[in-house]
Amino acid sequence: MNDDEPTPKVVLSYGLGEDSTAILLRWLEDSTSRDFGLDELVVVSAMTGDEWDSTRTVIEERVLPRLAAAGVRFVQVARARRHVTIAGDGVVILDDSRSPTRLCLDGAYTLYDEMVEAGTIPQSGGARICSVHAKGDALDPVIARLTRGRPYRHVMGFEAGERRRADKDAGYNTDLRTGEYPLIEWGWFRGDAIAFTESVIGTGVGKSACTFCPFAFANKQNRSEIFARYAADPAVGAKTLLMEHLALALNPAQGLVGGRRLIDMLRAQEMTGVLEAFDGVLAAAPHALYEVRRILRPRKSDPAKLGNAVRSVRIRGRGTEASLHTVLDRLAAEGKAKGLIERQVGEDGIVRVYQHRRGPLFPAIERYFVVAPALAAAKEHANFDLWWAEALTAHHTAPATAASAA
Repeated sequence: MNDDEPTPKVVLSYGLGEDSTAILLRWLEDSTSRDFGLDELVVVSAMTGDEWDSTRTVIEERVLPRLAAAGVRFVQVARARRHVTIAGDGVVILDDSRSPTRLCLDGAYTLYDEMVEAGTIPQSGGARICSVHAKGDALDPVIARLTRGRPYRHVMGFEAGERRRADKDAGYNTDLRTGEYPLIEWGWFRGDAIAFTESVIGTGVGKSACTFCPFAFANKQNRSEIFARYAADPAVGAKTLLMEHLALALNPAQGLVGGRRLIDMLRAQEMTGVLEAFDGVLAAAPHALYEVRRILRPRKSDPAKLGNAVRSVRIRGRGTEASLHTVLDRLAAEGKAKGLIERQVGEDGIVRVYQHRRGPLFPAIERYFVVAPALAAAKEHANFDLWWAEALTAHHTAPATAASAA
């Protein structure tokens, strides 16, 4: 990062989507829309590494030249690893320029890397933790470094229909940081932002989102748009299916679309190109034999309901998918002969060999073996074996507390 630059008074968090693009373009085109000089502005973007390539094309061809012509400073950042520090360790500067020519969409440590390493998918319920990790964690230390402990105006692209988001964001204001929301001040809704952008650069920039964002599947129209994008670029759809397949192998409830499986939807739509691409990617991927253990604990306030769950993932072997399925079949046969193992093909088509199936009581436990792409890391809490022993004892002594382990 160029620390010789003057300290900015205004910081625009540029999410690469329609709303923040409209703000940026209006500032460039109409000086009366702002009360600061462009030399007092810095534009910052955190790259998740998984944006649509169409975003790159439009912004590089239509937006960056205008930034460069105006000499606006554009700082692009990303995480270099899963966890970063408040001081910024683990954050990389991809580009810092007043004449930007490229959008560094590939990032460094991508959100996809984080998801497959954890053997999971982005969660569609509650807070958007994936955005907090991939964007907020990277941007906060960089903005602190840029503003050098001086007051600054932090501009966010919330449109007029998002006052609740703006109110929530304002709750993060400090003596130094003041959140500002120009689209709300201008009375601009999303349609207004898109219309303005199209009037300036001849096209919209599209919705900014990761190629596998579960929120992008929120309704039928959105799904139709995403499916069309997958049809145009089957490799992107195949990569998404690979992530979902791994997550399902380690937890059958991990369907990408609000618990429903994306692959089932694509099959229903007869998206042959994407499905064939996925089959090819899956066949070519190195695989691992995973041992999965899970403990589902009761809620303290209501022992009949699930409180929380903890999981252990261990890797018991690596190799080709076919060779590891041979090992899995042998394990199933040997265990069945002893009455210890149950082989099951799930609704997702994935073969799992169970030693323990979760039952109707809490704490519930399960343990199974499964073959899946060798992308997830082995992971368990240091105390997991102790917790497992306690849960196993409770399982064998059949506690009286009734529960549903669904």
